[in-house]
Amino acid sequence: MTYVPEEGDEPAHLDCVLQEMGEIQAARTALERSETRLRLAVEGSGSGMWDHDLARAQTVYSPTVARMVHYTGDDFSRDFRMRERLHPDDSERVRLALQYALTSGEPFVEKLRLQCFDGNYRWFMARGVRHLSDAGQPERFSGILTDLTRERQIDERQRLAATVMENMSEGVIVTDTNNRILSVNASVTRLLGYTEEELLGKTPRVFKSDRHDRAFYQAMWESMKRTGRWQGEIWNRRKNGEVFPEHMSMSVARDAAGTATHYVCMFTDISDEKAQHQRMEYLANNDALTGLSNRLWFCGQLEDAVVQARGNGERMAVLQLNLDRFKDVNDSYGHAIGDQVLKDIARRVQAAMRPGDLLGRMAGDELAVVARHLRHADGAAAVARQLIAAVAEPWRSPEGFEVVAGVSVGICMFPEHAATAQTLLQGAHAAALESRLRLALAHGHMVLHYQPQIDIATGRIVGAEALVRWNDPEEGLIPPGRFIPVAEVSGIIGPLGEWIIGEACRQGQRWREEGLPALTVAVNVSPRQFQLTDLVGCTASALRETGFPAAMLELEITESALAEREDEALLTMRRLRDLGLRLAVDDFGTGYSSLAQLKRFPIDVLKIDQGFIRDIPQSSDDMAISAAIIAMGHSMDLRVLAEGVETAEQLAFLRERGCDSYQGYFCSRPVPAESFAALVRAQQAR
Repeated sequence: MTYVPEEGDEPAHLDCVLQEMGEIQAARTALERSETRLRLAVEGSGSGMWDHDLARAQTVYSPTVARMVHYTGDDFSRDFRMRERLHPDDSERVRLALQYALTSGEPFVEKLRLQCFDGNYRWFMARGVRHLSDAGQPERFSGILTDLTRERQIDERQRLAATVMENMSEGVIVTDTNNRILSVNASVTRLLGYTEEELLGKTPRVFKSDRHDRAFYQAMWESMKRTGRWQGEIWNRRKNGEVFPEHMSMSVARDAAGTATHYVCMFTDISDEKAQHQRMEYLANNDALTGLSNRLWFCGQLEDAVVQARGNGERMAVLQLNLDRFKDVNDSYGHAIGDQVLKDIARRVQAAMRPGDLLGRMAGDELAVVARHLRHADGAAAVARQLIAAVAEPWRSPEGFEVVAGVSVGICMFPEHAATAQTLLQGAHAAALESRLRLALAHGHMVLHYQPQIDIATGRIVGAEALVRWNDPEEGLIPPGRFIPVAEVSGIIGPLGEWIIGEACRQGQRWREEGLPALTVAVNVSPRQFQLTDLVGCTASALRETGFPAAMLELEITESALAEREDEALLTMRRLRDLGLRLAVDDFGTGYSSLAQLKRFPIDVLKIDQGFIRDIPQSSDDMAISAAIIAMGHSMDLRVLAEGVETAEQLAFLRERGCDSYQGYFCSRPVPAESFAALVRAQQAR
């Protein structure tokens, strides 16, 4: 309504204009509703809106934008300067894209990184469009900003999962619930030989090996239905028809509602693993060179055979085969030829065996045979002759030369000689060793080494203990602990002991003739030799034949030998004393003889066992025992010698207690005769 004043003939009046607002109000309400729906839709999607007034250079943002960039202030429009927060690597690209959108009218769509108010850069998607004025000039620029952090995390996880899947050494197959193959990774094509195109849409039945029955697959799918997973070993078939073992894991993939959507199968080719396991299993039971049972497996088979034989009254035998001069083969032709010869011998021995007999390789040149179901003991000898003949056949090289190896065979019968697997093996080994030992004695392979005996008061070498060694052409020097027990039980100790006494006297006489000072030569006498052979007669013969003075020969008899058959021992000792030689009690303190018994024997020397010397000065008990033996020996007018002296502290203790002499590594190990003579001459020179 407007007031119009009087003018000319027109009186003053009011102009009233009435306008119906219903349509305008409805349009305004509809616009507000549309804007609200748009805002809610945008903000509900997690995006934020912006509207930039190009003329005023002012930007209005929806609250969502502030939340997305972690703003906590009170004036977002003032504090948020988008261009300044662009990542340096994105800034120029976004500027050019914005300029193009404003000039061309094309939509602005860019992925960019913004530095949020917590200091971290995050990825966003910006979409915008320009708006023109009535004059056709750019007036506003508005759009939405979407946070891509979660989307990129999902994409990254998917990309990483895809990368991992493609680079896995395991094959991965994904099927639908109808078992149709949807995807495979690169390892599947490598392991199975199919391309992905050949497998898509097929079922895994294409790999079926026919090695598993229906029950196997039923159990697999029962597990899948019950637990949602199955794993185990399965045989499948490659495209080329080769069947191979896999370790397979299969599981069900479900959606959010728990409904099965896919099956995921992962598998690994375990052909190499199984082959390695088989090789290890083979090597655990078999000798790598010959393929025969190794010692452990052979012993197990022998124990089983003993149990069966014990139950059914079977007679059987264990035969130990020791190859003779095999070291010469290796030394002459090399180990490669030696291995070929050994393999050939193993093959020939195996071919010569009877059905049901067992064969194994026990050590480098040792084989063992179990001959079963023998009617009589002569059957074992017949088997031995066959095996000896088989070994004796020459091996011919590709170059045309021949290699011949002999064999010593030891036999131990079940149940006559031994009743357990271990004692059967020990008996056969001892019997084979006996055979070799007899040959060694006949062929001059036994030698004596000499350990100096030192007078403690003067420090001079006054004697030597002769110690036997077996100089085997194959093994080298064999210590007496290995062959003396065999010699004692086999009867070889008689001729061996006789040779030792004779050789010790011959060497003692040679030293005298070479001008060495007077030296006592001490010889150990085995208890079996002392009790069962003519020790007096062989000693008298050795002294007579060599010319070595009896007073310079000392025989060492163990305390236990004196305690057994005391009257016979006393008679033998007196007869030896009548020859004029010296007598010593060896290993004193380890037997059970009484002082009264010892006083009856014509003894010159007590030897303290090295077991009482070893822990001096740490053991007060050993020091007390050693001191008591020294005092007792002196009270009986005997000289006392300590064995096994290895340290200066031990020697100082013995010197303090008045011990007469010692031997041991502190002075010297047992050495050949020439080396012993050199020690004596060096002492003379000093």
